[in-house]
Amino acid sequence: MLKKISYLLIAPVLLFSCGGGEAADGVTDADSTLQEVVENVEDETDKTPKPPKSPRLQATGIADGVQVDVDFGSPYVKGRTIWGDLVPYGKIWRAGANDATAITFAANVKVNGANVAAGTYALFVTPKENADWTITLNEEWSKEIHGVWGAYDHKPEKDVLNFDVTPIFTENNVESLTFAVTETGVSFAWEKAIFDFTVAAQ
Repeated sequence: MLKKISYLLIAPVLLFSCGGGEAADGVTDADSTLQEVVENVEDETDKTPKPPKSPRLQATGIADGVQVDVDFGSPYVKGRTIWGDLVPYGKIWRAGANDATAITFAANVKVNGANVAAGTYALFVTPKENADWTITLNEEWSKEIHGVWGAYDHKPEKDVLNFDVTPIFTENNVESLTFAVTETGVSFAWEKAIFDFTVAAQ
């Protein structure tokens, strides 16, 4: 690409030195060609894909001998008030951005002590003010397979597990939403809130 642009930038100079003609309005062939090159370069620049505002990330690891994967959209704080504002209290939330957060267990597990079969589930969170937060695992996690997007299409009858966690608020700001798989389970951090839950082999 750089070679192509360099050649096109040099070409008008060679054309001009070889006696490129001048149009009636005083614009030379070299000027016209140079303008086309600049426009082409600008077009190529415009086509450069911009990074997503909330990139799709994956957290993967082994918890108590079981492979666990979390697929989530990671939004940024960007100086906003998150809890109770951008993410309302008392309302089920996708635990990320865009598509629902999905968690996959490679084998049957116990999540916070409750049996959960191997497979993939949507992971939702319901934040609450001055109270424990509720974690929900739901059978429907895919836009393509189940026709769900985020938590907007959440069907309570498809829930396989609901349990509470106690969030901890720290002084440190975690700018981008993060999940991590640890030796004992899954942890979450965004803005100043963190929580975790256990995952163990059955």
